[in-house]
Amino acid sequence: MSAGIIVLLILALLLVIFTLQNTVLITLNVFFWKITDVPLVLTLIVCIILGAVLALSFAYPKLWKLKGQLKERQRKIKELELSRAHAPEKTHIEGIEMTDENDDDSSFFKE
Repeated sequence: MSAGIIVLLILALLLVIFTLQNTVLITLNVFFWKITDVPLVLTLIVCIILGAVLALSFAYPKLWKLKGQLKERQRKIKELELSRAHAPEKTHIEGIEMTDENDDDSSFFKE
């Protein structure tokens, strides 16, 4: 079994225990409405689900924007890698190779 399934089973078990412990009936006042004999657990679960939906609805546009930026940057990285692969190799960053292949006295760096 994967860890995700185990976590979901544990959460489901905790939800069942929570439901069995909170069987109290309450009266719910919402603005001008009065709803009587509502199970406490049902009220709590509905509030949690509504909170999650609200949070996701506010977070989703930001996530969508970030995914778009990520795709754009990945495309730019691929373009730069392709342009670098097709670019000619330079011998040195400054264009001058600083090796002393001949050991004659006319070299600039004498020992």
